[in-house]
Amino acid sequence: MFPCMPRGKSAERGINTMKSPFVVCLALLFLPAGVPGQEKYPAGIVHGPKAGFNITAPEGWVIDNESGKGQDMPCVLYPKGSSWADAKTGMYAKVASPEWEGVNAFVAMAIKEMKAKHGTPKEKIASGKTKDGHDYFINEYPATKTYSQWERVGYVQLPQGVAYIVLTSRDKPSYQKDSGALEKVLKTLVYVEPKSEAASGQEYARRYRQLLDQHAEGQIEPLLTEWREKAPDDPDAWITSANYYFNQRQTNISPKKPGPGDITLTDKKGKLAGSISFEQVEGSRKRAADLLQEATTKFPDHLDIWCGLAFMYQESGDFENELSTLKKMVAYAREHPAQLKWLKGEPLSEPADKFVPDKLHEYGLYYEKKENAEDDKRWFEIATLATDQYPNDPQGFKDAAGYWADLGEWQKARESFEKAHQLDPKSAAALVALGQISAEMKDFVSARKYYEDALKLEPNGQYSQTAKEALQKLKKK
Repeated sequence: MFPCMPRGKSAERGINTMKSPFVVCLALLFLPAGVPGQEKYPAGIVHGPKAGFNITAPEGWVIDNESGKGQDMPCVLYPKGSSWADAKTGMYAKVASPEWEGVNAFVAMAIKEMKAKHGTPKEKIASGKTKDGHDYFINEYPATKTYSQWERVGYVQLPQGVAYIVLTSRDKPSYQKDSGALEKVLKTLVYVEPKSEAASGQEYARRYRQLLDQHAEGQIEPLLTEWREKAPDDPDAWITSANYYFNQRQTNISPKKPGPGDITLTDKKGKLAGSISFEQVEGSRKRAADLLQEATTKFPDHLDIWCGLAFMYQESGDFENELSTLKKMVAYAREHPAQLKWLKGEPLSEPADKFVPDKLHEYGLYYEKKENAEDDKRWFEIATLATDQYPNDPQGFKDAAGYWADLGEWQKARESFEKAHQLDPKSAAALVALGQISAEMKDFVSARKYYEDALKLEPNGQYSQTAKEALQKLKKK
């Protein structure tokens, strides 16, 4: 490995697969640019996995079921005569993620997560009951020096879930004029039972966990088959089934010495007598992969399913199918960047053109760590996929540069890192790597400049000591 080459998760690019559900939603509170609403109705239904609700637009407002879909907002509201794109005040309605069934815990988490950006809210400025008698209350989130939107959020405790409706205004006058519309909407809210597929999926998941606890293996496979048949729109039916087959193991007792992960057997005198190993049931990996392959056609917007399938091929040593899966995932993601989902159907934690290259980096990292020529080629193939399909993201170029540096192909390594530096000029890691590569090429003038630039960028950062030591060595050249 070339010294100090940022070949793992780079310090400046942490990878978060998930954020808390409220943070994901609140990141979209601004009124976005977009097209005017395509479908407008006086009422709308918002569905969640455990609960749902119906609301009606107040007088002078419309409900739009289309304009917010790209931002995971299936139900948005705005004044008549405007659009979701240009309204000075708008609202959107959602159900909290399924792990939040209690409104107080959900709101406490939201306030904690938003405090740095929104400051301390005014809590429970109003309260009342929905049309069908559920309690609601409203918190106000005034604009701050760092966040210009004026907002208030209505929270409703539903059976097994939390409903919330966000009103957001571009400026204080608009907020003062329109803020009363939120409570009018809350007073129209009526609880709706969960969709039948979601409800049945939860019951199947509960029965599955129960059978696992009971070690009732003979009943699990029929249950999983029934789950997929009875809840065809539930991705978890396929994910759970695939995980079950992928993790199937059989116990083998052998007089052989234990291998990695095996249990050692000894006789009464403490001498080695054999080992216990746990081997995958024959055909189970293929069954798991086939199920996820089917799931990618049914739920192509779920990137977690694509990544799970790629992981299974990786664990099976099938790089050809792994790379093929990653290419298909990237192709779909490029065509549908706004509708992609991650675990439990949550929106991506980052824009697709950052999230997907980071995932490719993780798969390439698996092969880079093996540090052999064959796996390095696989690492490079994945890096090339990233640079070809996401040429504005620096990570693929950093990985490619590391590959060329390991081969001593200094000019190619330098070109790749220069491209990464152009895309991410605030990366001290790239500058230090360019300094190292330039030194290997005997281009000491360039090396000195790269190290000096890295220190200017981060005088006391992660790579500052490396840059200082390198400059000291260059003085002797």
